[in-house]
Amino acid sequence: MRCIYETFRRFSCLLPLIALCVSPLNGNTTKAAISDTMMQVWEAYTFQIEDSKTRVNLASVKLTVSKLVPIDGYLVGRYQIDVPLMSSKNDRGRIVLPLDMTVAKLRKAGGVLVGKAYSEVGTRKVNQIVCEISAFEKKAIKLEITTSERTLHFDSKYTMSKAGS
Repeated sequence: MRCIYETFRRFSCLLPLIALCVSPLNGNTTKAAISDTMMQVWEAYTFQIEDSKTRVNLASVKLTVSKLVPIDGYLVGRYQIDVPLMSSKNDRGRIVLPLDMTVAKLRKAGGVLVGKAYSEVGTRKVNQIVCEISAFEKKAIKLEITTSERTLHFDSKYTMSKAGS
């Protein structure tokens, strides 16, 4: 019984997409229905960005990002920026990236996600974050975090995995 449940759980996320592909698009199919289907497929995946470093003048700056999970049309996770020579510049908070592309498009052609990094330190600033994601076979990602002082550029790698893996 558990084996049947696990098999159903693995493939149930694909059922809405299969139904959408098989049924013809007619006047009754709305953009919201397509968006709901896209989100159901996204919800089967998580997105992980490897730790990365950049330099600002002589200082090394390290970025750590938690696993990003899809929630209500956004990829959401936590970030931490460490500046070893100036701990007063350290930052941590929440990343929120709107999902405006399908998993299939992201895997095949890559894309750009533009969102916000909500700081939980000091004055709790909101910074812009841009993720330029390459196609899945390259697994490269460029992150730009724009603060009030500067824009930090990080180059890293990413992986996508099934939720619960």
